[in-house]
Amino acid sequence: MATYYTPEELARVLRVSAEAVRARLRRGEIRGLRLGRIWRVPREEAERLLGPEGLEALDRELEREGRA
Repeated sequence: MATYYTPEELARVLRVSAEAVRARLRRGEIRGLRLGRIWRVPREEAERLLGPEGLEALDRELEREGRA
């Protein structure tokens, strides 16, 4: 099963607002899926943005929070 991240999750690691991530999604600067009003970013795109180390850090943080 594919893994997807929310704009809020990426925003924490990128240290920007979730709205900034959503704006980049709307402009096509970040590849994502829009399901109605909800955006999701595929794991491959998150890795492109964060790099392998950043993605691992995000996964660890989400696991600690019980999301992963």
